[in-house]
Amino acid sequence: MRIVIDCDPGNGVPGANTDDGLALGLAMASPAIDLELVTTVAGNVPATVGASVARGLLAEWGADVPVVAGARTPLVRDPAPWRRILDRSGMSAEHRRLWDGVPRPASPAGHNGGTGDGGTGDGGPGGGGASDGDPLAAAHAIGRLVTANPGAITVVAIGPTTNLAHALRLYPNLARDVAGIAVMGGAMAVPGRPVDTNFGYDPHAAHAVLAAGAPVTVVPLDTTVKTMFTDAELKRLREIGTPITSSLARTTAPWLRYSAETRGIPGCWLHDVLVVAMLVDPAIVTRRPARLAVNLDDGPDQGATIRLPDDESHAGHTVTLVDGVDNARLLEVFFAALEA
Repeated sequence: MRIVIDCDPGNGVPGANTDDGLALGLAMASPAIDLELVTTVAGNVPATVGASVARGLLAEWGADVPVVAGARTPLVRDPAPWRRILDRSGMSAEHRRLWDGVPRPASPAGHNGGTGDGGTGDGGPGGGGASDGDPLAAAHAIGRLVTANPGAITVVAIGPTTNLAHALRLYPNLARDVAGIAVMGGAMAVPGRPVDTNFGYDPHAAHAVLAAGAPVTVVPLDTTVKTMFTDAELKRLREIGTPITSSLARTTAPWLRYSAETRGIPGCWLHDVLVVAMLVDPAIVTRRPARLAVNLDDGPDQGATIRLPDDESHAGHTVTLVDGVDNARLLEVFFAALEA
């Protein structure tokens, strides 16, 4: 399967989730996946930081995959409130110590993984690619690849969907030509999480993607929080000893500890890994058609996902909703690829 991964990887960035990096590692290692392009978007980390992280990981792995930085801000929403949360500016010294001494992914341009730009995504020290100054570069890269290969490319969107929304606007045939769009986003009945990060950071982009008429599969937080990666899996990852697994183990370890300590769970969730793993083995998840809408009203619930009755009299967009996962089989898929 030929795929694009549009992501916001934070491996090596204090306080940033590392499951994008784990998903990239699975995509690189699986013989079922041909990763042709990586694009980055502001979300978990600023877009240029994510691009530098992705380039650093791929360089460590000896992988030759183009990485294009994209949208630095949401379509409409002011990103400042989310950036204050996502950049962990208020991280306590006790939690920050979890990252102390953890090497950052190597970068061809010397970027060390820190945000450096105050969270705006408008720059940062080093690590910039030739196209990193153009926030629409990722949208164009996605649009050109998909429309040049009708029916052949699946887009895996595991960050806010801003790049994809721009691509759908710039390339009107993209919705027709894409083989499928797999989105990690949305939350419908997750205790304490009325809005997930990806849809909440750019709700208007999420709405645009759901409304585009493309074949969209949504993997919501409701399902991804049924996954788990613990110290036992981290040990197994570390013991494989390849360039991919060594870098992933090194950069995931502090996030796993932070997640466990702050959330009271045994480890960390595999939100983004699940989206790639279900492409490798569709049997690890259950799916059903659903009609979804995104709340665009101003207020704290902007970006909330609304599941509507399966009745076309209600305004909503029909998608395939992933509503169940077998975590043991997910881990089997992940390790089978990385241990091969």
